[in-house]
Amino acid sequence: MSPTEVHVGLIYPDSGAIAPGFRAARSGTEARVAVANAAGGINGRKIVLDWHDDEGSTSGFAVAASDLLAQDKDFGLIAQSISVGGTAQQLDKQGIPVTGLPGESVWTEHRNMFTFGFTFGATRSASSSVTTFGLYAHRFNATRAAIVYNDTLSQSATALVQLFTESLQSQGIAVADPIVYNPTVTNPGKVVTQIRASRADSLISILSADDFLPIYTAARQSGLTFKVALATSGYDAQLLSSQGASMAGMSILTPHIPFSVDSTALRDYKAAMSEYAPELDQPTNEVALGAYITTDEFLRGLALAGACPTRAAFITNLRALKNYDAGGLIPVTDLSRFGEPNLCYSFVRVNDAGSAFEVVPSVGAPDPNEWCGTRLGAG
Repeated sequence: MSPTEVHVGLIYPDSGAIAPGFRAARSGTEARVAVANAAGGINGRKIVLDWHDDEGSTSGFAVAASDLLAQDKDFGLIAQSISVGGTAQQLDKQGIPVTGLPGESVWTEHRNMFTFGFTFGATRSASSSVTTFGLYAHRFNATRAAIVYNDTLSQSATALVQLFTESLQSQGIAVADPIVYNPTVTNPGKVVTQIRASRADSLISILSADDFLPIYTAARQSGLTFKVALATSGYDAQLLSSQGASMAGMSILTPHIPFSVDSTALRDYKAAMSEYAPELDQPTNEVALGAYITTDEFLRGLALAGACPTRAAFITNLRALKNYDAGGLIPVTDLSRFGEPNLCYSFVRVNDAGSAFEVVPSVGAPDPNEWCGTRLGAG
C-alpha cells in the first residue's frame, strides 16, 4: 500500500472444470473496482487488483493466496471461489480481510470473512433460523413439506436442512424425513417415490439447479403436484432459456433484489457492467452480481478502516456494520451476525409457460419485493 494505491488480491478459477461458471465473477469484481476508481478511489487511493487463478482446487487457492499476500503484498483478498476452505483458518489466524461468494460453510465460521445473504452451500453455525422461508410456503397454503438435499455437502447441507425445517415448522408446516439425493448414485425416480410416500404437498430443494430439475421433472411427469416447490438455486436467465419448460411453477429464493425490479441500484449496476465489463453478454447473472456485491463489501470495509487503513480496523469496523445493503442491491444486512441467515429475501417464480421469472410480492411489507421474517432460536 502506498499513499496513492492499495493492492487487493482477486482469486477465482480462471481455468479448470468449473471455470466457465466463474468468469462472470471477474467481470463483476473488476466493474465495481472501476466504479470506485472513477470516483477517486477509496480515501484517495486507487484500487489495484492483482488476480490469481486457483484452478478450482483448494491447493491452487492456497498457492494463490500465498503469492498475493507474501509477494504482491496485497492488503486483503476478494475470493470469488469455492476452494477457500483449506486456507480459511490460516487467513483468519493472520487477520487477513476476505470477501467473496458464499460457496462453502467456512464463510459462516470466521470473523475475517465477509459475504452476504443466504446461498446454496453457505449456512450458519449459530443455532438460529428465521421464519422467512416458512412464511413464503405458508403463503401458498403448504401443510407438509419434503426436503431433498445432497449429503455429500456434509455439514453445509445438514445445517440447511435444519434451517428450513425450523422455518417451516414455525408456520405450522409439518416436515417429512429429509430425502438424500446424490446424483452419482441416486436415481431421480427413487427420490420421486420417496416424495410420494412422504405425503408432502410441498417440496424444498437444497440442491444445485442441475441436480434438482431432473427430480422436479420426474415428479411432475408422475402426476405429483406441489403447492410450492422452492429451490435454493436456479435464478439464471440462460438456464431459463434452455430449461424453462422443466422449471415452470418453481419458486427460487434470492438474497439480492430481483433483476426485473426497476430500482436505482440495479440501473447503476447494469450501467457499470455495460461500461466496464462489456465482455459479459448477460449482466443479469447471479455470479456477476454476487461478485459485484462482495467487491462493494470489500470497498466498504476499506473505507471504514480510515485514511490509514489496517487489516484489524477493516475487520473490526466492517463486522460492526449493522445496516449493509450494497447500495440497495440486497436487503439490509447486519454483518455483526455472521454465521446466521439474513431476515429478508426475495422470491421469484417461473411462470406456468416456463418463459419468465416473476417476482412474488410480499403482503403488507414495506418493500413488496422483500419477504422479511423474524429470528428463531438463539439471539
